[in-house]
Amino acid sequence: MTDFQHIRPFKILALVMVAIAAILTIVSLAGPDWVSVSFYHEEKVRSWGLWWDCFKVHTAFEMCLTADWLAACAALVFFSLLAQILATAMAVWGLSSRRRLPYLVAGGLCVGAGVFLVICLIIYPIMFTKEVKENKDFYTETSKFSFDWTFGIAWGSVVFLICASIFFFVRVREENDAQPMKLVKENPLTFYSA
Repeated sequence: MTDFQHIRPFKILALVMVAIAAILTIVSLAGPDWVSVSFYHEEKVRSWGLWWDCFKVHTAFEMCLTADWLAACAALVFFSLLAQILATAMAVWGLSSRRRLPYLVAGGLCVGAGVFLVICLIIYPIMFTKEVKENKDFYTETSKFSFDWTFGIAWGSVVFLICASIFFFVRVREENDAQPMKLVKENPLTFYSA
């Protein structure tokens, strides 16, 4: 008889995906480029992130956003990152234990983190567009604005969180098969004669 490792990759894939989502969330949280704004009086494009609420366009004009919704968006992304870190820890615990509960908790945390990110990714463009269009000075000074690469990275993090939560919730046939690796003993071939 020989022993071999039988690998069930669902939970390992979920762990890798939630770790990638956490890295992408860190990049989007720290990145300064959620929105690129170009002005009529300047040649260069200014970038706007989650942490900057004001910057001077030229000597006579300073563009400031109200800080309440911007702080709420930053807090939502930060809470999402905390949930992703906890989900990663629960997934590691699930890989080392023989229980299914850590996977379910990690999947729930991934769903919560994804909801936090989606709420932020909906609020941010709506409020930014509203502030630019409602303030006459902002609207006349701004030639155009577009959502930039860190905003897209945050959406990428949402996709990885959705995939990770699906893999965490996948139930295999037997409870013993919930472990990604298990030792299986190969049965010898038996031939039956008539």
